Amino acid sequence: MRAFCLILLLANALFFSWAQLIDVRASSLDRAPAATVRPPRIMLAREVEKEPDATAEAARPAPVEAPPVTARVDAAPGSSLACTSVGPFADLADASHAQAALRAVRLEARQRLEQGELWVGYWVSVQNLESREDAEMAVKMLGESGITDVYLMPGSDPANVLSLGVFSDYQRAQRRAEEVKALGMEPRIDDRKRAGSVYWLDVDLVEPGQSIDTTLFQAGPGKIMRLELRACPASA
Repeated sequence: MRAFCLILLLANALFFSWAQLIDVRASSLDRAPAATVRPPRIMLAREVEKEPDATAEAARPAPVEAPPVTARVDAAPGSSLACTSVGPFADLADASHAQAALRAVRLEARQRLEQGELWVGYWVSVQNLESREDAEMAVKMLGESGITDVYLMPGSDPANVLSLGVFSDYQRAQRRAEEVKALGMEPRIDDRKRAGSVYWLDVDLVEPGQSIDTTLFQAGPGKIMRLELRACPASA
């Protein structure tokens, strides 16, 4: 009897240990929710034809974005965006002075160097002498009258041309011509130009009908520049 009780107590102890340590049941609140698997949808045959193929979509190259298109606006002649060239200037100093004068009135200009003709002044000359002897006699007569800055130009066309000075002021040129005419000669006044490198300023106008006052560009008192206003070249 005593042995039976010991066996019964040992059996109860083993059952208690198994129930507490091994056979542990998790509650429904502690369990992770099972993933919901949706059953495949039944598709009609026409839907299958319209469904994109995943393999074909993966193999299709990604669309290339087109670069933005930049519109170029070319100003028509006479429009408010027209460009005007001012010049020619004899050297870089005169061109820079004129560029600063334009900047003072809120106009931006770009310098451009090219080969051309530069106005030097008003040239007084006598060109109707028939022979060299006549030209030499005229030089002597002018010298005796106080006009000493006379030059007999060699190889001129026409021949036997007398140069009586180049003047930046037209009134001075006209006075010289009158002095020569009083001695019985026939002087003439022409623009004198020389070929070489000249500077131009290309100015973008910002208002319709805008004009540029060339008196802004006089480098100093007594220095007169013969300037022109013309349309900018296509490259400008």
